[in-house]
Amino acid sequence: MNKGRAGLSGLWRNIRLPYKLILVYTPLILLPALAGIYYLTDSYTTSSKARTAEYATDLLSLMGQKIDDRMRSYEQLSKQIMTDGDLLKLVTTEPESKYDQFRMESIINEKLNVLWLGADQNSYIRSIKIETPTSMYTYGKNSIDHYGVQNPEYRQEIQTMRGGARWFPPESYNDGYTSFKAFRLGRTIRDEKLNELGTLTLVIRTESITDIFKQTKFQEDTALKLMDANGKGLVDNGISVDPGEKQLLSYSEDKIQNGWQLSVQLPLKQLYEPIYHTVRQALFIVLICILLGLVVTHLLALDLVIPIRRLMMNMKMGIKGVRPGKLKRFGGAIEVVEMNDTFISIMYEIEQLIDAVAKQEKKKKDAEIRVLQNQLSPHFLYNTLNSIRWMAMIQKQDNIKEMVDSLNTLLTYALRGSGDPVPLTDEIAILHSYVTIQQVRYQHFEFATEIPQHLEQVRVLKFLLQPLIENALIHGLAASDHPGEIKVSAYEEADSLKVTVSDNGVGMSADKRTEIVSGLSDPSRHFGLHSVNERIQLHYGHQFGLSIQSEQGKGTEITVNVPLRKTDETDETGERNDA
Repeated sequence: MNKGRAGLSGLWRNIRLPYKLILVYTPLILLPALAGIYYLTDSYTTSSKARTAEYATDLLSLMGQKIDDRMRSYEQLSKQIMTDGDLLKLVTTEPESKYDQFRMESIINEKLNVLWLGADQNSYIRSIKIETPTSMYTYGKNSIDHYGVQNPEYRQEIQTMRGGARWFPPESYNDGYTSFKAFRLGRTIRDEKLNELGTLTLVIRTESITDIFKQTKFQEDTALKLMDANGKGLVDNGISVDPGEKQLLSYSEDKIQNGWQLSVQLPLKQLYEPIYHTVRQALFIVLICILLGLVVTHLLALDLVIPIRRLMMNMKMGIKGVRPGKLKRFGGAIEVVEMNDTFISIMYEIEQLIDAVAKQEKKKKDAEIRVLQNQLSPHFLYNTLNSIRWMAMIQKQDNIKEMVDSLNTLLTYALRGSGDPVPLTDEIAILHSYVTIQQVRYQHFEFATEIPQHLEQVRVLKFLLQPLIENALIHGLAASDHPGEIKVSAYEEADSLKVTVSDNGVGMSADKRTEIVSGLSDPSRHFGLHSVNERIQLHYGHQFGLSIQSEQGKGTEITVNVPLRKTDETDETGERNDA
């Protein structure tokens, strides 16, 4: 039992909200309707036999009107065909050959098809035949005897109408495959001078009338007949009623074309019984709808009201800063559950974004602190080196003076300004001073630069390249047994500045290169390269940084990728680009 309830509960919760609303409001719509049906049928059962007869006769009159309208529409179609100037011209033109006759028949069929498509009832037209003294044209399906349009009696009856429409009783025809019954509507075709040109015949299947019988809401045992002016039956619905049966209602409608009549016979006892049965069913359905409305209303409260309240509580807790992991998940309507899950997912994303921003800010602060710390000690060294420089000048030690001057230049460059990006030409100049100092220790290497003039004013971070020169000296050229060379070059690629520091040192293996590249994000390994890469990504984003190419015994090339900026622009976060 519990499993059944759980299954029904799960099924209800899996139904979308619009369908639930349909289930809720349908009883509310049905109840007034069923109540109206009950009072209407109750009132009807108290009415007399004359009232029932009046209803039946009105329905029969409506059916007669439909038949009359349909017959008039066919007459109107025949009139349109026989008054079409282009068709008359084609019909009166005698074909010169069989091909010409085939072409004319195709044109006539196209024009007839346009007229045929005018109304839905035209689908009952089996064929349209146009006969002239010289030719016969057929639109639709033909019969073996051409529907008897060549019979002299047929032509004579049409001529007596003097251009009017003549309806013929239905007859059986055969097209060589199937037999069928159809009416014929014929009329004479005349030109503008009323000269007779031929005959026009519309062959209309009897289903055009019997389908109207089926559409009318009479009872199943009601006999319907369409009779001619003499009372002879033309078509019926295939039901016969015993004339001797008591409580039999008979009625005839004579407002149809050609004097045809519509007759109906139905037993009254068959009319009353469905009314009583409908009353009983209406009462039963009303009770079921009341119970269903109460149950559905209760389920709707469980499925919408309570989950919405829980969702509001989660939102209030989220606004107050409660962590997403403590927000509650619950069941209910799919839409409300999805809203709650989406809200919790958003809170998780917000929490992750806050953590990411906090980590990014911490990295920036750590980098700024390291820069400030690195700037403290050079003040003392700067004053000490000035004293050594004067002592070298007094002692006339020019090599010591030159080395001290280079070191002073490095310290002045480090202490100057606030750490804003500097022109690339200044960074290259300070590299020359650094190389001058290093050439005292590493004497067998050359230093060269290749900077295009239009890139000299591009802004880069201070001391961006010096760690790379130091890395090339210590790890590339120190262990080399041949004269070394370090080359710095720059080029422009899309919106980026590429600066390469290459050497012809010992290089490294592919595994070593992979290990160094993976260690760029780890400050405990390869601190110099990590610091340069981290500074670039902190200021410009993770799409920029260092790339390394190396080959064992042939040297190493490190490429710096930074944005191409010739002015002191702001970065993506809106802050100044600080070193």
